[in-house]
Amino acid sequence: MNKEIIDILDACLERIALKGDTIEQCLESNAAHRAELEPLLSAASSASEPLSIEPRPAFRQAARARLLSTIAAAEDTRDSKRLLFWRWQRRWAVALSIVLVLLIAGGSMVPASADSLPGDTLYPVKTATEKVQAFFTFGDEARANFHLKLAERRMEELGSLAEKNRPIPASVLSAMRSETDSAIGFIDRSQQPGEALVSRLVNLTTSQRIVLARILTNASPETKHRLREAINRSEGAHWRAIIIRDRLMKPDAQHIAPRQLQREQKALY
Repeated sequence: MNKEIIDILDACLERIALKGDTIEQCLESNAAHRAELEPLLSAASSASEPLSIEPRPAFRQAARARLLSTIAAAEDTRDSKRLLFWRWQRRWAVALSIVLVLLIAGGSMVPASADSLPGDTLYPVKTATEKVQAFFTFGDEARANFHLKLAERRMEELGSLAEKNRPIPASVLSAMRSETDSAIGFIDRSQQPGEALVSRLVNLTTSQRIVLARILTNASPETKHRLREAINRSEGAHWRAIIIRDRLMKPDAQHIAPRQLQREQKALY
């Protein structure tokens, strides 16, 4: 189950809930993915049914009267809240669908996919399992740890692909950057991030640049541009991590000495 399928599923659920489309209509408009979508849509539809509430006629009439007397700004606010609630409900439906499909497919697939690499048959199972785990991870520190784990995993996958002389997908580079940025975000907004967590972030961003630079040496011409961009982004993430570490160790410090940054850059290359 790749990101494309999850995005299509997400769009179909929105069509069903907001536009009144049927499951069959969604399947017809995505015929190429019918075999994968049908069990997911059925499971998601079943999972979200208990959340559907039909208001009483009297309530609808009262709501209509209030709606007609509400100013435009209030309408926008209410619409935004309703949209946020729907998005939350829809994410639960998607997560539950993935869980059900993984259970139906067989529990042995999940551990078997642990060592898979991008392009392998079981790799979509691996990433789908990660999405479910992320959905049920709560708390800034726990989420930061989880995103760090995924960023480290993507980095290891890149190294393994390079060792096996296999193509480096842009999606894996993007995923590593996204997981790293998410980890930084959760750590940065935490009032008192753990020293071990911050140290792990600094080590990760340092290792990312080293691994990417090593892969760049023997990369194909069309891949080198993406790798250079990834290195630049990893450098930016590294300095953000350094600033967080510096702030944790020295609360009054606002920046790192430029000479220290230059020494760290030269050490990498």
